Amino acid sequence: MDNFREKRKHTREPYTVSLDFTVLLTQESEFKRVAAKGKTVDKSPSGLGIITDFPLEAGHVLKWNDQDNRSILHLAMVRWSQQDESYYRAGLLLI
Repeated sequence: MDNFREKRKHTREPYTVSLDFTVLLTQESEFKRVAAKGKTVDKSPSGLGIITDFPLEAGHVLKWNDQDNRSILHLAMVRWSQQDESYYRAGLLLI
């Protein structure tokens, strides 16, 4: 990939925690909330990398509560998703 250009504004660092999240999506013009699980693989000030069994797509919005302070809600948008064998690897932009 000679023409590849890094688009990230921040460097990612390894970060592994289990994550229970809700996927907010529209399907056939209907709004849906789907519970899913995953695991983070890295983080930066502006995003996370995760792996999950759920077929995430660019544009999906994820929400989850902070593990240390359940009153804090996190939201992120899926920027990209790639299927690898039996799981999906995705890049999230925190919003």
